Amino acid sequence: MVVLISVFIFGQIFYYNKMVNATIRDTPLATTSKLTASLTNTSQQKFIFRYQDNEVSVNSNESKTWIESYIRNYTGKKELRINTNKILAYLEKISQEINIQPQNAKLVINDDGVTEFEPPQSGRMLDIPATANKITTALAHGNNKNSNSEEILSIELVIDEKQPDVTLDKLNNLGINTLLARGESNFAGSPKSRVHNITVGSKKFTGIVVKSGEEFSFNKLLGSVDASSGYLPELVIKKGALIPEYGGGLCQVSTTLFRAATLAGLSILERHPHSLPVRYYNPQGFDATIYPGVSDLRFKNDTPGYILIQAEVVGDQMNFEIYGTNDGRKTTIDGPNQYDIKSNGSLKTTLTRTVLYPDGSEKKDVFESSYKAPGSFPVVRNPLE
Repeated sequence: MVVLISVFIFGQIFYYNKMVNATIRDTPLATTSKLTASLTNTSQQKFIFRYQDNEVSVNSNESKTWIESYIRNYTGKKELRINTNKILAYLEKISQEINIQPQNAKLVINDDGVTEFEPPQSGRMLDIPATANKITTALAHGNNKNSNSEEILSIELVIDEKQPDVTLDKLNNLGINTLLARGESNFAGSPKSRVHNITVGSKKFTGIVVKSGEEFSFNKLLGSVDASSGYLPELVIKKGALIPEYGGGLCQVSTTLFRAATLAGLSILERHPHSLPVRYYNPQGFDATIYPGVSDLRFKNDTPGYILIQAEVVGDQMNFEIYGTNDGRKTTIDGPNQYDIKSNGSLKTTLTRTVLYPDGSEKKDVFESSYKAPGSFPVVRNPLE
């Protein structure tokens, strides 16, 4: 994160210096001496940033760093100039307190079965480039009073409003009013990097709306899995071994979603079991492995209306809830039933899902899994550990 911020900040320095100089050339402050005089005045003033109903008082020691002295090459005189690097760094710092991510509307079912809504929340983001522009303009022009002025320079921060993807109106209009199913899994005992990957990955799968008749692909929504996406190296099952790769643990997310989709009675188009039994996916036989470009979890929204997918991680618990329109279908699960269990840990399972539709028709799906002995998969450790 620090690297990204640094790249952003230093990449803006030339742009803002050029912008400020261009602004000055177009104003009466066309000469360096006049700019220095203006900066001398503003360097003595206090700054207050305002946004919405809030304000941020800038420490004078901080604002003084926005103006620096230098020796002008061809005159040899000491002049003042604006340090845009310092301004950008300060804005990046305060943006951490200002920025708020939008929150999607969420359905809540109480004990009486009555559907309630958790209201959505708008978000806000500090527009750093636009705000830096306002600050540099204020510094360059100042109030043109003497250096003893106690006037406070008030600057309105540029805030971008961010609306949530899922609003109450959208949920109501789409007919999303019933909890269709809830999938759960527990990953207690997972390494910190695995927990981190589960948390990061789960955020991509909440507030997702799927149209009636539309196919859902886990990998398509997941996108790239690497360091730039926020993932850490953790063990994955690959080529007959356990090796560290970015995103290890994401199968906790796909497994939990598979359980929710299965219990909701949705049509499962693609599901793959793991190669060996993994304790985080107990009971064995109700899991779904994914690997971009190799194996996916896909299902179809075959309900008459839209469905809403919500994900959350609470402690060691991963939960998925699927909301939609209740069309009267009933889902029953038999299993997972284990058989051919051997002392080396290998086993096979079957899980039968039956969906009974309102018209009396019935559909059965049998999910078979065959797990090899865990001991046959050597562990390749992360050399950085």
